[in-house]
Amino acid sequence: MTEWRLAVRRRGTVVPVNATDATVTTGDDGSGFWLDVTPGASELELDHLVIRLPAAVAPGELAWLSGYQTWSESQVRPLRAARRPLHPVGRLFKFDRYGDAAIATGQRDPRAECSHEVLAVQNTDGAQLWGSRLGFDAYTIIEVGRGELRIVVDVAGRRLEPGRTVRVAWIDHREGEHAPELLRAWAASIATARPAGPVTGWTSWYRYYNDIDAPRLTGEIDVLAASGVRFDVFQIDDGWQARVGDWTTFAPGFPDGVAPLAASARRAGMRPGLWLAPFVAARDSDLAEQHPDWLLRDDRGHRVPAGWNPGWKGTFHALDLEHPEVLEYLAGVIRTARDVWGFDFFKLDFLYAAALDGRPGATRAQRMRRAVTLLREWCGDAVMLGCGVPLVSAAGLVDYCRVGADVAARWEDPVQRALRYPERISTVSSMRSSLARAWMDGTWFGNDPDVVILRTDDTRLTDAERRALFTVNTTLGSLVFVSDDIAGYDDATTALLAGWDPPGAAVVRQHCRAGGVDHLVTDRGALGLALGDGTGRVVG
Repeated sequence: MTEWRLAVRRRGTVVPVNATDATVTTGDDGSGFWLDVTPGASELELDHLVIRLPAAVAPGELAWLSGYQTWSESQVRPLRAARRPLHPVGRLFKFDRYGDAAIATGQRDPRAECSHEVLAVQNTDGAQLWGSRLGFDAYTIIEVGRGELRIVVDVAGRRLEPGRTVRVAWIDHREGEHAPELLRAWAASIATARPAGPVTGWTSWYRYYNDIDAPRLTGEIDVLAASGVRFDVFQIDDGWQARVGDWTTFAPGFPDGVAPLAASARRAGMRPGLWLAPFVAARDSDLAEQHPDWLLRDDRGHRVPAGWNPGWKGTFHALDLEHPEVLEYLAGVIRTARDVWGFDFFKLDFLYAAALDGRPGATRAQRMRRAVTLLREWCGDAVMLGCGVPLVSAAGLVDYCRVGADVAARWEDPVQRALRYPERISTVSSMRSSLARAWMDGTWFGNDPDVVILRTDDTRLTDAERRALFTVNTTLGSLVFVSDDIAGYDDATTALLAGWDPPGAAVVRQHCRAGGVDHLVTDRGALGLALGDGTGRVVG
C-alpha cells in the first residue's frame, strides 16, 4: 500500500498537514501515483513530501541511476544494498556544493541507492520505470528500499494559493521489454527537444585550460582551418575574462577583447562560441567587491558558496537571481556577447548555482527552471550548451547539454574517487554517464559527452582508453568536440580524426551487462565496452 507524509511550514514551524490546512487527494491506478493539494482559506507553504511505493526491486538487478546534475556520476549497473556518501574530507573543498547535499537533507537516507527524477530496472522478466512528471516544479529523489521505493519530493519553499488545487507529486510507472525504450518514452512525456543536429568543434579548455590569450587562439583557428577536418564550432573557454563574474572586463591576453576572434573564426567557416558561468562570481571579482548585495545570502546573511576552484582563487559564490540588477547585468552581458562581439554559441557553465537558493516562495527546481528560461530568452536564436545543470531543468530549453563529468588526460582520479565525490573530474565517470543518459539525446536536448582526447603527448591515457573515449563520444554524442593541438597528431590519430564527422547520437535500444562489459544494441549496430575502474577498452 502506498503511504505518504506531507509537512507544511506554519509560522516558522514544520508540522504535518491537517484538514484545516488543506485537502489532500491521491490517486494510484497502476500506471502512476499522484498527490493533489487544495489549501483552505490561507496560503500554504510546503516543507517536504515523502512517498513510499511498493516496488519489486532488489539488489543485483540492472539499474539506470542518474545523478543530480551534469557532472554527477550516473551509471548502468546492478543495484547494491547500500551506497557510501561523500567522505567528510570532501566538504573541506566544498565538494558538497556541486551536488544534491542541500536538497531535502532531513528526509533522505544518505546510504540508500538512489536516482534523480527517474529509476529504471531490468531483469530477465523485462523492465520497469518510475519517474516524476513534475521535475520543473520539484526535484525528486528515488531511493531503493526493501520491497519499496522511498520517493523524496523537494517541495520546500513552494507556496500554494488558497482554494487552488495543485498537483505536487506525480510518479509515472511504466513496464516494458527494455529499459532504454521506457526511458526515452518517459523523457518524451516531460519535454520536447529543440532541433539539434550533429555538431563538431574545438574548445580551448583541455588544450590550455585558463592560460589562454588572443595570439594562441588565433593560431589555433589557422590550424583548424587548414586541416581539412570538419569543425563546426570554435569555442573559447574559461580564461578570456578578467575574473569570473567580471564578464565585460578582459584578461591581459585579450587587449582587443574577444570580438576579433569571433570574426576570425567565422571567416574560417566556424561558428564562434564563448564560455560563461553566469550565475556565480569569484570572491576577488569586481562584482563581489562593488556589488556585495548581488550575492546570494543564507538566512544568517552569509554569502552562499557555490564551490571551490583553485583557478578562481578558492571559494566562489552564487548570485541572487531575485535581484533585478543582477538580471539586468546578466542579460546585458549575453546580449553584448551575441550582438556586439559576434558570438552565437554559448557554453553556459556552473548553472546549478541557481538551485542553491532555498528561500521560501519557490522550490529549488522552480528557481532553476526559471533561470534557464531566462538564459534562453537572453540568448535568443544563439545555440546554448548547458553544463553543470540539473538535467531536467534544462530539458527543452538548451540546444545541447553536457551529460557527464569533465574528462581528463587520465582515466580516473584515485583521490577524488576515494572521497566518493560524484562530481569529480574523471574520464571513466564521464563515459559511464554517457551510457546511463543516452536516452536524453533527442528527447530533452542533444547530448554532449565532453571532448575526445586523442593526443599522445601530455596524457596518461593509453591508446585503448583514447579509442574507447572516441568511440563512446562519437557514437552517443550529438555534440563532439576535440581540445588538442591537432597539428601534433601522428598519422594514425590524424586519420581517426579525419573520419569523425559524426552523424549524431545513436539510439540505444537495448543495454545489458555481463562480466563487466556493457553490451549495447543501437539503431546503428552493436557495441561492447569494458569500462573498469582501472582502464577501459572497446571489446566489440
